[in-house]
Amino acid sequence: MTRVPTLAAHTLMASRLMQTQSNIHDLQTQLSTKKKSQTYSGIAAGAARLVNFETQTNRTQAFLTTNTVANAKLGAMSTAVDGARKSLISFRDDLNRFLSTDITDMSDDEINNFKDLQQRAFNTLKDMEDYFDIKIDGQYLFAGGKSDTVPVSVPYGSLSSFQAVYDGNTVTAPESRFAHMNNTQVTAGQTGTLTFNPGGTIVAGNADAFNLQHHTSATMGSVTFDSASGTIGATTAGAFSTVERGMMIQVGGSTGNDRFYTVTGVSADGRTLTVAPPPGTDETVAAGLDVTVPSVQPGPVTVTGSNVNSRTYTVTGVSIDGTTLTVTPPPAAEALGATHGVQLANDIYYKGGETVVQHRVDEVRSVEFGINAKDGAVEKALRALGIVCQGTPSDGAGGIDGVELKRRLDTALGIVNDAIDHSVARTGESTQDFGRLENLLASNQTVLASALTRQKTQISFLQTRAGEIEDADVTAVAVQINSEANALQYSYAAMSMVSDLSLLSFLK
Repeated sequence: MTRVPTLAAHTLMASRLMQTQSNIHDLQTQLSTKKKSQTYSGIAAGAARLVNFETQTNRTQAFLTTNTVANAKLGAMSTAVDGARKSLISFRDDLNRFLSTDITDMSDDEINNFKDLQQRAFNTLKDMEDYFDIKIDGQYLFAGGKSDTVPVSVPYGSLSSFQAVYDGNTVTAPESRFAHMNNTQVTAGQTGTLTFNPGGTIVAGNADAFNLQHHTSATMGSVTFDSASGTIGATTAGAFSTVERGMMIQVGGSTGNDRFYTVTGVSADGRTLTVAPPPGTDETVAAGLDVTVPSVQPGPVTVTGSNVNSRTYTVTGVSIDGTTLTVTPPPAAEALGATHGVQLANDIYYKGGETVVQHRVDEVRSVEFGINAKDGAVEKALRALGIVCQGTPSDGAGGIDGVELKRRLDTALGIVNDAIDHSVARTGESTQDFGRLENLLASNQTVLASALTRQKTQISFLQTRAGEIEDADVTAVAVQINSEANALQYSYAAMSMVSDLSLLSFLK
């Protein structure tokens, strides 16, 4: 017997069943993912706003991530600076205690105490190296733009190896920033031909190849050395006008004052230099005197570009005419023409970059970390410690020159104090100190902490707004699933019942 339902009716009922099944599947997906739709088309009315919220969230999250890393780096830098400052203060106190006694005529006990002080100075020097060579995520934090380079390199493993270079007599530790940080490079243009001699010299073909300045009696007139005032005075006005405070000079041609000095002052008329140490002998030289400013100074110098002599040497002497360096260890024999590619450069402690590292905090603001290990505070600390570590000055009779030693230690103490807390009275020093470093780091940490708080709040707000558009109400969805499931069950029952109907049963 022909059934009652028509094809159209059956198709309609099957379509409704499939739609109900699709609704249940969609609702189950919403329940498991807690999202109204898996595509933007499913929430077409709010899709544009949702995309905008997601874009802002991703951008803010990127800043949040980089700021979190930067804040961790600043925390590590702050810890390093604080540790270095405390270490320096501890040494300063030791130095103060030692200087409270009369050391002009040292006893054996005082000599032993001084050796202990020197060892503490060297230990503090190496502590400074460790503090400022800190590395996080493969980057050296105090290396400026060259974050892949170790910023502080003190190439001495022991006090004795340091004193093997800076013996305190032939080679003295730099007492000024200019001398300490002089990284002048001498090239073929300055040297002309260049000869390395196994006897322990490097000889340039050009006069004054290793001098920045050369003053003679012809330009200075008569020159007077005054041991009491610690001055070198010329009769010609402006004779020393090109010499700057902090430079290291060398005197040649005097009776008892030929040596290296550090310039601590230049008179307004350019006639008089105040130097340290003071001249050893009072004398006036009318002719035959030379005063030079070496470009390559006693101490470590690095040679590059040589065939067989590229290495670091210790310069123990510079000829007054600037043509010859006396070095250890002796180089291998090598003669180079005037177009050679060799460079000689003073080996300073700082190996990092000059660029100030900037960090982007958000869309409109950046902060400068502004700190590398070339900072004046760090440089002063290392310089002062080196002055203490160097060998003791000789009195010429096999003993210690207590007067000169006290001058050096007083100089070191003044530099240490200035590194910890700069005094405006010390006009010849950098104005930077450890207090400034700590304040700068604290200020940047405050900026980043504020940005992190703000960005976390912003992300939370954006995620809430996005959730209002795309997140499903799981309770409502569960109720709908139950309702749709009941409807589906009833629909199947109805369809089964209708499908079983025939014309005969319908007529009955």
